[in-house]
Amino acid sequence: MFLLLIKKILYTPFSKVSFEMLKKIMNRDDLFPSVLVSVRSAANVLGVVRLKDNLAVVDWHMPTSLMPYKYAISVRNENSIRGMISESGNFVVNFMGHEHKSTILFCENQDGLFIDLFAHSGITKADSDMVESPRVKEAKAFLECEVEQELESGDHTIFIGRVVGPRV
Repeated sequence: MFLLLIKKILYTPFSKVSFEMLKKIMNRDDLFPSVLVSVRSAANVLGVVRLKDNLAVVDWHMPTSLMPYKYAISVRNENSIRGMISESGNFVVNFMGHEHKSTILFCENQDGLFIDLFAHSGITKADSDMVESPRVKEAKAFLECEVEQELESGDHTIFIGRVVGPRV
């Protein structure tokens, strides 16, 4: 019963709990400034369409609303994760600790369309609670998001996601 109550509180995006969680995430000194964004979507790899999990390093990210709770990421248009997020309609923002700096730097210049970044980087994939996209088990905090808005912005696309599953 206690775990169900905690889960309900954690997954109530319109409560003050979400605001407090956002403050906790944004004010932590132990988090690397870039985030890993994960997604699961059908992807065309060399002419074969299959379900694929992908990761990308995102430097530009921020909260955009507290009521309702929303978070934005800015993704390079040439990165395969851009089309995958658009196709799937959801993504997970994974906040990593500084101890994962080398992993983040490895993923930064890789496109997960052709290699499994989870396997090659040593990151553990975990199921999300509220969205189809996986999360990173080693993340110190994560936000499960459903895409509400997609904005073309030059060489980047900004995805605004409604947070449906925060976890600190």
